[in-house]
Amino acid sequence: MPRKQQFSSKQKKQQLQEKRKRKQNEPAKFGIDSDEERSGKKEETELSKFNEDDKRLNAQPVGTAHERLNKYALVFGKESKEEVDRNVKYSKQTLPAVDSKLLVSSVEDFALKSLGLGMPKRGKWSYTMTKQKLELAEQKEFKEWCDELDEYYHNLGRGSYYERNLETWRQLWRTLEMSDIILFVCDIRYPTLHFSHSVYKYITEELDRQVILVLNKVDMVHPSVSVSWKRYFEEMFPEVKVVLFSAFPDEQKLVENTGRQLLKKQTIKKPGWAYGAESLIHLAKCHYDKKKEMKGETPTTEKPPTVDGEESGSEDYVTIGLIGQPNAGKSSLINGILQDKKVSVSKTPGHTKHFQTIFYSPGIRLCDCPGLVFPTVAPKQVQIVSGMYPVAQVKEPYSVVRYVAERIDLVSYLRLVHPCIEDEPGEPWTVGTSCFAC
Repeated sequence: MPRKQQFSSKQKKQQLQEKRKRKQNEPAKFGIDSDEERSGKKEETELSKFNEDDKRLNAQPVGTAHERLNKYALVFGKESKEEVDRNVKYSKQTLPAVDSKLLVSSVEDFALKSLGLGMPKRGKWSYTMTKQKLELAEQKEFKEWCDELDEYYHNLGRGSYYERNLETWRQLWRTLEMSDIILFVCDIRYPTLHFSHSVYKYITEELDRQVILVLNKVDMVHPSVSVSWKRYFEEMFPEVKVVLFSAFPDEQKLVENTGRQLLKKQTIKKPGWAYGAESLIHLAKCHYDKKKEMKGETPTTEKPPTVDGEESGSEDYVTIGLIGQPNAGKSSLINGILQDKKVSVSKTPGHTKHFQTIFYSPGIRLCDCPGLVFPTVAPKQVQIVSGMYPVAQVKEPYSVVRYVAERIDLVSYLRLVHPCIEDEPGEPWTVGTSCFAC
């Protein structure tokens, strides 16, 4: 009897994968399909038809082993070849003269004009619906919304990036439905670009949820800027509570209120302390006590026990959902509140792919939603510069560089050295040479 050859675990794994692949490709072996199976196959065919249309979009690849790896990736509309070729021609143009007036833009340019763009909403559903029927209904409504928005941008003469992955919008819907309080996280460097009026209107009017506006990364701007933006949102939305936050408060002078004293010294008490975390937890605790009062229970007079505490928490808890644009700092905000790295963070937009929940205490649960690029009338160049759009997906950099060069003297500010200074001295600066300069 011949001796058996050694069979490694790697070969066994490969054998199982091939066997699973053969089973997936095998046709049905048993008679005629039932009506329910036939309808399910028909719905799957229609869903695949919609997915075929998505191939014309620009999806961020995160893997090649299986298509499901790209299920929660950021998806945006792809620029046409004509548009890319037109922007590439900017590389041969000389740098435009700096116009400081272009640095100033009104709130109406980006915020108020985007109010009528709306957002995709989850359609009506029931427990009697099958999974295929529900997905097909959501896919149809979402496609109609995308077509209407594309037509609006076409009539406007220019377009903007917005999230075209239905799976990412589904993450937002689930987060809003399960949350009692919504933290709308915005980067304080451009809050009107991050704050979506349509989403805010949907949360407050249709879902009847409380919204807390978190102006994040206050350590990156002057304290007077933080105060000004906080006053602006408090005047525009009196029912919204505005909280200033920073997960990395390196500066000792940060703003706590909107009073006459603009600067207030803060001392970092312990490692991981985040500026503004106590205010957010206090607001959540008030909502938690109010929820217990409505059920006839005695509200807590102390801070809810932490997870490591000996006290046992109530079965009921308040869920705080965090939403916002990509790269707004939602995951960093959770780590700052928990004073520990509990969720993964990255500088790349769209790092969080699926909503994730984590308990701050037995009475407070945090829910981190993936970032979405909400519809806006802001130019694409502004979205790229602000960090909302992944740089890896940018087809050409010249239009963005030209947009910035019209407002800032890049050569002097970055101290660039012309790449052709030795061969051709006195060569004028162009958009292309500024991209390759060092």
